[in-house]
Amino acid sequence: MTFNPVLHGLRGLAAMAVLLFHWKGSYPNAALAYQKVSFLGTDWDLFFWANMGWNGVHWFFVLSGYLLAAKLLQEQTTINGPVIARFWQRRIFRIYPAVWAQLTLLLPFSYLMGIHSSYDWYQVLGNYLLWSHPMPGGTQFFNGVYWTLPLELSFYLLLPFIVLLHRWLGFWTVILLAMGITLGWRFGITWLNETGRAQIPVSILRTVLPGMLLVFMAGYAITRFPQNMSDRTRYGLLAFGIAAYVFWHMWLVERRTTALRSDAFMLTWELVLSVLIAFLVALLLKPLWGFRWLGARPLVFLGDISFGIYLWHFPVLRLLRRVVPGNWGSVEGSWLALGICLAVTLPLAVLSYRLVELPVQNWLGRRSARQSTAT
Repeated sequence: MTFNPVLHGLRGLAAMAVLLFHWKGSYPNAALAYQKVSFLGTDWDLFFWANMGWNGVHWFFVLSGYLLAAKLLQEQTTINGPVIARFWQRRIFRIYPAVWAQLTLLLPFSYLMGIHSSYDWYQVLGNYLLWSHPMPGGTQFFNGVYWTLPLELSFYLLLPFIVLLHRWLGFWTVILLAMGITLGWRFGITWLNETGRAQIPVSILRTVLPGMLLVFMAGYAITRFPQNMSDRTRYGLLAFGIAAYVFWHMWLVERRTTALRSDAFMLTWELVLSVLIAFLVALLLKPLWGFRWLGARPLVFLGDISFGIYLWHFPVLRLLRRVVPGNWGSVEGSWLALGICLAVTLPLAVLSYRLVELPVQNWLGRRSARQSTAT
C-alpha cells in the first residue's frame, strides 16, 4: 500500500482539532469572547470550529480502520498465525512505547512539583498496561486521552479475524455483523439500565470496543469504495458530504442540550458521524485539485507527530495552571495558554516521534526483514 500524504495530513488535522477542543474546554475565555459576533443581523460563534474538535478521535478511528484493513486485505498469503503475530506486534509497539515514555517522564515530574505526593502503584501499573475502568480490575487514567487507546488496541486484536471473516463470508456480512454488535450493545445496555435490570455506567457505551466497533468498520468499508468515478462527481459528492458533516454537528450541538442520553439519536449520533467521515476520506483518497493542500509538507509533518500531539497536549494543558501561576481566567490568559501548549506540546511530540516511535518501528521493520530472509 503506497503512502498517501492526504491521509497523513488528515491525521495531523485530527490531532490539532482535539488539542484545540481541549484548550477551549480548559481555558474558555478567548472562545467566549467571540461567541456572539454580530454580522449581517445574525450572531455568529467564531469558535464553532473548535466545538467540532472532539470528533478528531472519530477521524483517528476511521483512518485506523481503513489503513490497517487495507494493508491486511492486500496480503497475498494466507492470514495465518505468524502473519497475525507480526501484525499484533507492530500495532502493540506502535502504542505502548510512547505511552511508557510519557508516564516515565510525567510521574516523577508531578511528584517533584508537588502535584502528587504519592501514587497508587496499582493505578500506575494499570496506566502502563492501559488497563482501564470499566474493564475488570481497571484503573483510572492519569491522562484523560488514554481512554481511546484500549479501544484501538482491542480493534487491532480483532482486525485479523474480521479480515478472515470477510474472506470467508463476504464484505457485507462483516459490516452487518459489526452494525448488529454495536447497535445491540448500545441499545442493550440502555435497556438494562432503564428497566432496572442492571446499573451499568453510561460511559461503557463508547469506552469498550463493542459500542464503537461500527466506527472503526466505517473506515474498513472505505476499502470497497469505488475509485473510478470522475472528478466532477467527486466534487459534487464532497460538497454534499461536507455540508452534511457540518449540519450534523450543528444539529448535534442543539440536540445534546435537550435530548435524553437514552434516546435513539443520542445512541446513534457517533455512528452517523463516522459514516460521514468515512465518506469524506474515501472521496479524498485520489488527488483532487483544491484539496491537495491536505497533503502539504506541514500537515504531513503534523501527521508524523500526531500521536505525540494527542498524548502530550492534555497533560500540558492540565499542568499549566499548577506549574505556572497566572491569570488564566482572562481572555489574554486563554490565548497565552494556547501558545504555551503549542510551544511545549509540539517539541515533545517531535521528541516522542524521533526518539521513541520511529526507532521502535524501524527496529521492528529490520527484525521482520531478518525473519523473512531466514525463512
